[in-house]
Amino acid sequence: MHSTLLLEDDYQATVRLAHDRLQPSSSRLGVSVDGSDSRPGGVRSSVLESWNRSIDRLHDPAGARVRVAYEADQLAEVRRRHPFHSIMPLLRSHLIEPAKDAGLLAALGDEQGRLLWVEGERAVRDRAEAMGFLAGTDWSEEVMGTSAPGLALRSGSPVQISQAEHFAPDVHSWSCSAVPVTHPLTGQVIGIIDVTGGDDAVSSIVLPLLASTAKAAGAELSQLYRPKHMDRSGAEAVRSELSVFGSAPALQGPEGARVSLTRRHAEILLLLHRFPDGISGSGLVDRLWPVGGSEVTVRAEITRLRKAIDGLGGLRIDARPYRLLGDLDSDLDRTCAALARGDVDTALGHYRGPVLPDSDAPGVREIGDEVDALLRETLLQDGTWQQLWRYASLPDFRDDAEVLMTVLRLAPPEAAERNAAVVRLEALGC
Repeated sequence: MHSTLLLEDDYQATVRLAHDRLQPSSSRLGVSVDGSDSRPGGVRSSVLESWNRSIDRLHDPAGARVRVAYEADQLAEVRRRHPFHSIMPLLRSHLIEPAKDAGLLAALGDEQGRLLWVEGERAVRDRAEAMGFLAGTDWSEEVMGTSAPGLALRSGSPVQISQAEHFAPDVHSWSCSAVPVTHPLTGQVIGIIDVTGGDDAVSSIVLPLLASTAKAAGAELSQLYRPKHMDRSGAEAVRSELSVFGSAPALQGPEGARVSLTRRHAEILLLLHRFPDGISGSGLVDRLWPVGGSEVTVRAEITRLRKAIDGLGGLRIDARPYRLLGDLDSDLDRTCAALARGDVDTALGHYRGPVLPDSDAPGVREIGDEVDALLRETLLQDGTWQQLWRYASLPDFRDDAEVLMTVLRLAPPEAAERNAAVVRLEALGC
């Protein structure tokens, strides 16, 4: 892969020579900078400026030492409360799995540069852990000097750092790219996403991958953190609610009127609800049919759906693009919002099984798979044995061996649920 950085031997040699001049001193590095970010004749200005800040704070590159910010028990709780936790299925599909397939590490950190997740092949993680790049450690510029995670947070911009551009000598065999992620409502940085490895970690395709992941993360979080609608008295307004868990989808108006929905109408409402900026006719075709389908069919279904929901809670469907107007909530959104708050009991109260289980619509399956994976992963990582058993009692998950084994591991010896879990596992041949 071709790199977006100047990775030729002459540039790296220049960087190494300049880095060798960094001494344990309060004086700044005497290398001229012309303000451009990349110069064939010298160190990139952004890197040099970071080195100078690092010298001022840390004094000696060899003295940069990894600091553990969170021990294992603290890390689990911090992860659970961080916004990334609520969108892990998206982050896995958009970033973690592609990075892992490329032999790279994907790291997710908080707004202070502390790594919360570091994932990749075991052999690569072992090498990275040898230099202290692992979950729970602090990789801010203040602690580790120049690195992509630290500089991305410092600058608020995408950053790539190659080999000897790192401040700490132990990191010179690695390269990394990082992008800050902002809260969709406040615009404040909530963390960073990073790819670390060899030269491929700063290839030309990595920053677009990180940027698209950050954009998708913001869009997903905006669904979870939408402001509540208030009435004139300041109380939360009663909204229509879409029910999509289970095989009997329905729409209930704020006054209690209930409309049973066909599978196709439920699919369309769910998609329009999840994409508040609207979806084109061709976009709906792609999300509703694995193969075939047409915009003519979409228009016909939209016409029938408009008649079905006419007068219910002020909901209506605009066109060009198709957009759902009016106040609508859903059991899916309530589940995701509860998981984002770390409220597993409430999430289980809303969750009744897979989203529209009879649907083969690609867009619906993607939404359903994400919430299913998020709930299951949350339970396996942070759930109590009672919550796990409650999940395993749902018809679709009675045979989930990993969940049943976790119940056995966590439940006390006297719990009757242990015997029931053993019986199910034996029936599964485990």
